[in-house]
Amino acid sequence: MPPSQARSSSSAASTNSKFTYRLAAAAAGKKSPSRQPKAGRDFWYYTSTNPGAQPPYLRSTKPQSGEDAFFVATVGGSEHDVAFGVADGVGGWHDSGVDPSVFSHGLSGLMAGTAYIHEGLEEGKNVRPQELMQVAYDAVIGNPRILAGGCTASLGVVSADGSLETANLGDSGFLVIAPGKVAHRSEAQTHAFNTPYQLSKVPAKMQAQHSIFGGSTHFSETPRQADVERHKLKHGDIVVFATDGVWDNLSAQDTLGIVTRIMEEQGFWFKSHNFVGAETMLNDSMVRSLPKAIADTSIEPYLPGLLATAIMREAKVAGLDQKRDGPFAKEVQKRYPHEGWRGGKADDIAVVVCVAVKGGEVVEKLESKQEKPIKAKL
Repeated sequence: MPPSQARSSSSAASTNSKFTYRLAAAAAGKKSPSRQPKAGRDFWYYTSTNPGAQPPYLRSTKPQSGEDAFFVATVGGSEHDVAFGVADGVGGWHDSGVDPSVFSHGLSGLMAGTAYIHEGLEEGKNVRPQELMQVAYDAVIGNPRILAGGCTASLGVVSADGSLETANLGDSGFLVIAPGKVAHRSEAQTHAFNTPYQLSKVPAKMQAQHSIFGGSTHFSETPRQADVERHKLKHGDIVVFATDGVWDNLSAQDTLGIVTRIMEEQGFWFKSHNFVGAETMLNDSMVRSLPKAIADTSIEPYLPGLLATAIMREAKVAGLDQKRDGPFAKEVQKRYPHEGWRGGKADDIAVVVCVAVKGGEVVEKLESKQEKPIKAKL
């Protein structure tokens, strides 16, 4: 497509148009086999514009994502406000005979449900991610069926005006990606290398045993210690939340490369020849004409789904590659050169991708299952 056609005038939508969001999640357990991802098994779709025609909210289940968890939920059923994020069960709890997935999946499910029904949150105000984390954390602490455990948590809430507020506790995290560049990267919170901040539930009996006999220490932070950030998204920006199963194996630039390849192949980004350095530009006309909702989730070329599955698959491949040194391997080599660590770090993986669309009121008819899709849909 020529640049003149690719860059349409912003008059296609009012400058006062609200943002809506297209999302997808992908996950892979550490022990799950490498395979072609399948909708409903390895990745899932969600769109803020069609809350009534899909499950109230999206959340992970243990068989697919292991100890990592994710969630997506429209806030109060709104078409414009969406909460989403990831949680990573801290594997060290296995030493105490505790399955950390119970805590991470419980927290994610509670954040999803709380955001959707708006229960326990301050009335008349937008949901704040740190507040959402706190309400869910308090519910986990008070749940007698969740005996113990801990997890990291990283989540965000996007709103009709394009604002993104995040709360990050631990070494999961997020990227904001604009055409051809990483606009922002979150910073991990750690006590020491490979020892992240974490929400924890430590029973009184376990605390007493530790004080008498010693043993492994369970760190226990609270949502108040989460890093809170605020960002203003632009039309076409991509937000990627992921657990450390991604960030230990893929750098921010690796992730940008994956996203760039898909965006350029699908025609959403293009190289401009009218600017010095041929910068990557957003194909504005294409994004604005994308559908508001995906009617058939079995249609795989849905843009956020392509992005989420590509990031998930590349992280899994890198984690199993003993010759490819990712961020974790490089950090080990720098800190502990005598260990001789090489290659990736196999781990559970959870990814949520969100694409911001401003003024995407035009709805296109999606291809049926029998038709061969030509372009990815939003």
